[in-house]
Amino acid sequence: MSLPLRRTELSRETSFFFSCRQCLSCCSNKKIQVNPYEIARLAANRGLSTADFVARYTHDGGTLLNWEEDGTCVFLDAQGCTVHPDRPLVCRLYPLGRHVFLSGAESFSEIEPDQECKGTYGIDGRIVDYLDSQGTRPFVEAADRYLDLFWRLYQALEKQSVKVTEQDAIVNVFQNFAADNGAGSPRLTDVDAIVTSYCNKAGIPLPKDIDEKISIHIQAIKAWANHSRRTRKHEAKKGRPIATKDSGKKSHKARA
Repeated sequence: MSLPLRRTELSRETSFFFSCRQCLSCCSNKKIQVNPYEIARLAANRGLSTADFVARYTHDGGTLLNWEEDGTCVFLDAQGCTVHPDRPLVCRLYPLGRHVFLSGAESFSEIEPDQECKGTYGIDGRIVDYLDSQGTRPFVEAADRYLDLFWRLYQALEKQSVKVTEQDAIVNVFQNFAADNGAGSPRLTDVDAIVTSYCNKAGIPLPKDIDEKISIHIQAIKAWANHSRRTRKHEAKKGRPIATKDSGKKSHKARA
């Protein structure tokens, strides 16, 4: 669901002010996208493993938070956000949106206020001041790390595949990334399972905090990508078909 914009192509120095009055109107009818860092923080907030959190509170493979039947966020109650200290970046940014380009440059947009919003808008400040007041720094840094990582890995793998079917297989691998731990296939968003598997294989202790956990999660993805690249090159030299997740399985027509 797209939101109407009031201003676009803004910078951190653009004049901006917003004071939330906790009317909760912005916590309904929104798609809240989350990345592995945000899932790890929210899971810790709820006292759950990332696998249990994804299963209980998300959909679309752990990329979107659930909402109630009336459209409100699954973490909203009468008093407000129940995970406020660990709320995702998109919630911290509201009523701003952040846009990152492949060059690494960023820009911001300002969303038109919800009709029921009681927040105070103004220009007595800057976007950078608002970002600081909302504690966005670690969330922005994590988001940029994952964006840069996946773009570089996708480019590296895509260069090896000229066939559309092989490019589709690459996309499928990213969407269903799993650590090869012999205990099933945790998705990319199951940070705990992937980090635990990587630490066990590497013989290193499990991380003690989320920032360290995310660094190891990214290392695990890089290790998987390097292994995948070597495997693809080896199979290509021998003239073997490249195995994909669905190799050897019968195809099924999609249900109407």
